[in-house]
Amino acid sequence: MPLQKPFIVLMTGDIDINHSLLKHRRQNIIATSQYDAILMHIETTRFDLILLDLPVDSPTASLHDRSRHCPDPRQSELIARIKKPLGVNGKTPVIAIINPAQNSRIDQQFDDRLTGPLTEQRLNEIIDLWQTRASALDYIQIILSKTKNNQRLTLTLFEKLFEELPLQTVIIKEALENKQYDLAREVTHKLNGSVSFCGLTDIQQPANALESDLLNNNYASTHQHFLMLQQCILNFTRHQKFILTNLGTC
Repeated sequence: MPLQKPFIVLMTGDIDINHSLLKHRRQNIIATSQYDAILMHIETTRFDLILLDLPVDSPTASLHDRSRHCPDPRQSELIARIKKPLGVNGKTPVIAIINPAQNSRIDQQFDDRLTGPLTEQRLNEIIDLWQTRASALDYIQIILSKTKNNQRLTLTLFEKLFEELPLQTVIIKEALENKQYDLAREVTHKLNGSVSFCGLTDIQQPANALESDLLNNNYASTHQHFLMLQQCILNFTRHQKFILTNLGTC
């Protein structure tokens, strides 16, 4: 399952944000505009997202480097070093931040491009978007590993999960409210079996706790564990559109 873990971002160049204040608010951001520091970070730290705002400060920069008719040589070197197949950031998404006053070409290896300058609000939106996308891709990889990379079967499993989990959540909620504990236990057991089979341990953990409460007549704890289960399922189903679209185009 996509465990809750820091989403680490490398932010480079002259993005128009107070870096020290931003790092205080979001401890997961490393910000630098120094070329040598960027090279050191991409070689030693596994990032989840890299925002590359060029040009960066480079002792070897020249007027020719700033030509608008071809990609900046520093840009090409950085993206090539980041995307090395065996490098620590070989699969890390890299976004180019483009200065609208410039008309420079962007290396094709960038995963996306945005027009700067970025406000703090816009930066937070970008990070949240890519973090959500990373979580969805983690879910896809989990079930692909269960199906031995059978994409059609993986798509079928996701479709069933997205259909059944919300319905089961409603049934469990109503059963608990009406003190129909046998029904709540039966549906919780079925839900728990489905997510356990698919390897979705983030949902499995509260499902296990709720099922244990119901088996042991520990009804005082059922409300708390049901709310945890409900939230985990909501976290999962919010990726429905992205996951089904991604698998449907494979």
